[in-house]
Amino acid sequence: MKTGDVFPSKYLKAEDLDADVEVTIKNVEMAELKARDGKDESKPVCFFEEGEKGLILNKTNWAAIAKQHGDESDDWTGKKVILTVLDVDSFGDIVSAIRIKPPKKVADKPAFPKAIRPPAE
Repeated sequence: MKTGDVFPSKYLKAEDLDADVEVTIKNVEMAELKARDGKDESKPVCFFEEGEKGLILNKTNWAAIAKQHGDESDDWTGKKVILTVLDVDSFGDIVSAIRIKPPKKVADKPAFPKAIRPPAE
C-alpha cells in the first residue's frame, strides 16, 4: 500500500509521481489551505488536463512556470510543463518535492562543437 492510498489528498504530492510527466495546464485558482501554524492561508493551485489533483504552487514552482509562459497565470491555460520530483531542503529536512521544469527542446545541431568531438579514426 502506498501513502497516497492510506492518506488520500486532493492535491498532488511527490509520492503520486513515478517518473517525470508532461502535463497541460487547465487553470490556476486560489484555494484556502491550513498553514503549518494552523492558520488559514490562500494559495494558488494549478490544475492540469491530465488529472483531477491540483498542484499547490509555491514561489519556486510559480517562478518556473512564469519564466516559461509569462507572469500572468490566466495566460498559462493550454501550456505544457513537466512535473519532476527532486529532493529538497525543507525546514532542515530533506524531502521529496514536485518541481516544474521546461519541456525538452530537441537540438537541431550536434550536441558538441567540432573542437571537442573525439578525432575520427
